Amino acid sequence: MNLFDRSIELSSGLETDYVRVIYYDLPESYRDNYRSYEYYRICTILDGEKHVAINDENFNYNREEFIILPPESVVEMEIVKDTRALVFELSDKLIDDIVKKTQFEPEIEAELYTGRIKLCRENSEIILRDIELISETAKGNRKGKEFLIDLYVQEMTYKILNIAGANLALNHAKENPIAQSIDIMKKNIRENLSLHEIAHAVFMSPQLFSIKFKKLTGVSPNCYYTSLKLNEARKMLKESSVTEVAFDLGYDNISHFIRLFSEKFGMTPKRYQLHHYPKMLIS
Repeated sequence: MNLFDRSIELSSGLETDYVRVIYYDLPESYRDNYRSYEYYRICTILDGEKHVAINDENFNYNREEFIILPPESVVEMEIVKDTRALVFELSDKLIDDIVKKTQFEPEIEAELYTGRIKLCRENSEIILRDIELISETAKGNRKGKEFLIDLYVQEMTYKILNIAGANLALNHAKENPIAQSIDIMKKNIRENLSLHEIAHAVFMSPQLFSIKFKKLTGVSPNCYYTSLKLNEARKMLKESSVTEVAFDLGYDNISHFIRLFSEKFGMTPKRYQLHHYPKMLIS
């Protein structure tokens, strides 16, 4: 069984308002490829060791290190020794709330950091206790554990933001036109903006915009916009039917919407809705 199938992640991960926590127990010599999706991931190891190849970079890491993995990354992995790993898929809301509430001022660099990984070695010990608290809470049956996990995750993420260089991986340089275009996509998630409209909004030609966008994010603008829409669809399925969600997100062809959703999440919207929101009446 492929432990990194997206449908398995969605069904087995513990999800709160701020984060999805995913646990893996992997045997020595296990090999697989996997990818991150629309959110940043903090990849940590409870015990063991991995060898990974990400964006032409190869390295080993263990309990003393952690990785900040950008969206839409493809990872080749080999387990050096039996390994238990904990992955935190961070929501945009988490990062935005921390920056807003703490008036955090991240470093700014000339180009967007999206598409680059950050391996944190020397500062990893500052979040070890947070990882232990999150792991212990996630495994328990304590009432309100999702609330507690969100508190621990906020503290952990705040510490990571204060690591030199790490904040660049979690904060986009807002004045960058590609970052601006992503913000436009998020604010118009239920619209059906064209590539030309987005490029025009950031004062770039469609061709140049597409080239620069893919260079920095690794995917085309249309793929990124679609990914954002499908993520929004998961939330909307809690209260609306599959047909309503498709139309509200600008998909006139329901079959096309279902195919895109299935390719991204490993299950149809209806199956996702039945699994996560069983009390929802599906029309």
